[in-house]
Amino acid sequence: MTSQPEERVLAEQRGPVHILTLHRPDKLNAADLELQRRLLERWQALQHDDGTRVAILTGAGRGFCAGGDVEILRQFDSNEGLRAELGHIHRETLRAMLTLPMPIIAAVHGPAVGFGAELAALCDFVVIGSDAYLSDPHVQQGLPPSPGCQLVWPHLTSRAVAKELLMTGRRVHAHDALRLGLVNRVAPPGEELAVALELATELSALPLSSVVAAKAAFNGPLLEEAERLEGIVTW
Repeated sequence: MTSQPEERVLAEQRGPVHILTLHRPDKLNAADLELQRRLLERWQALQHDDGTRVAILTGAGRGFCAGGDVEILRQFDSNEGLRAELGHIHRETLRAMLTLPMPIIAAVHGPAVGFGAELAALCDFVVIGSDAYLSDPHVQQGLPPSPGCQLVWPHLTSRAVAKELLMTGRRVHAHDALRLGLVNRVAPPGEELAVALELATELSALPLSSVVAAKAAFNGPLLEEAERLEGIVTW
């Protein structure tokens, strides 16, 4: 995999599997505006990619995604244009991930916080390292929970659990996340991508039309419910 230093999202094709890697390793892949723009472009491009059967989302370096870049938070209240663009990007990213024909697997290592937890929630499968964790701490910053977690987590675990996690912002470590139904598999540290690739190989061997139909059936109700969250802005 080769990249220019300014690239925020790397792409690699391995047969029928397309791997997207969030690429700000020195910032634990904290999502600045450029990363969010580029990631949305990647999802939109995959909508028309007939050569891909499964997508994997992961992060470079020591973590999956440490949330929104702190500079965005500093400007959030005072910059109306930034708020509007972020709201648009988040709505379109949510729709793009839920409507993407092929399944998406998150390979999570280290922290998946805020925007990172939201991205994992919007994936169809989550493989998490045994030393990793999820957290949506928006409420601790005086912001509403991320729309993706607010939308998806109550469908994966109980509403009571989802409320507690989103209204406290506390961390959910890997084995607790598995027990609560927020992730599919726990992998040894450093083997998250390998386990995700094994699952991708299994999925890509299945009849494509069946996998596409199954994803659409599960995500259709989520898309309808997402209309209620229209206009909620996260960072």
